[in-house]
Amino acid sequence: MSDQDETTRDEAFEGEEELLGGEPPHADPYTPEPGPGPGEQRAFNVLRLAWIVIAIVVIVIVIYAIFG
Repeated sequence: MSDQDETTRDEAFEGEEELLGGEPPHADPYTPEPGPGPGEQRAFNVLRLAWIVIAIVVIVIVIYAIFG
């Protein structure tokens, strides 16, 4: 890479801060939620129970296929 390429690259990035609205913020503006809300927690509990029911049904089908 030659010096001319470096100069061209530097010139291409001049003034980029003005186009993007200045310096980036010092802290990340994203703050995650502290945890699932009551409705989300209830949905995850129902999902856990659904997996238990599905597992029991699969076990019964396998036992029936083997011994039935």
